[in-house]
Amino acid sequence: MKQLLLFISFCLSAHLYGQSVNPEEKLVLQKVNQFFEALEKQDTVLLKSIVILDGQTTSIRTQNDSLLIRTAAFKDRMKSFVNPRSVIYEKMLSAEVKVHGRIAMAWVPYTLSINQQFNHCGIDVFTFFKTNEGWKIVSLDYSVEPSVCLEKM
Repeated sequence: MKQLLLFISFCLSAHLYGQSVNPEEKLVLQKVNQFFEALEKQDTVLLKSIVILDGQTTSIRTQNDSLLIRTAAFKDRMKSFVNPRSVIYEKMLSAEVKVHGRIAMAWVPYTLSINQQFNHCGIDVFTFFKTNEGWKIVSLDYSVEPSVCLEKM
């Protein structure tokens, strides 16, 4: 009897574990990875395919004891997106994705290098809407925290 209960418990836990990965979360995470790919390759075609152009980016950083907040629409960022002198590589350290119907968010700690030199780390917060074409990034808010990274290194 104990063996039967153990077997049933194992089957139920394996079944529940297999269901813990939400396919929509995977699709959202795929868009985050595509964003990083577009950033590194300076691929405006890919970027335009995964964002809502009227959406925006907002960055926050502390510089010389001042708080700097910068906001721009994705369509305006396209102009400065391609810069042959700067290869940007953003590395995702982890990700937490939440999905509710047609809205989702991804919380992504990251490090960023420019031309293979460490620049800063921070948190990306992506907000997505599910459109008829699939998940699209409607906003990207991120922190720029060079001193926090240096303390951890």
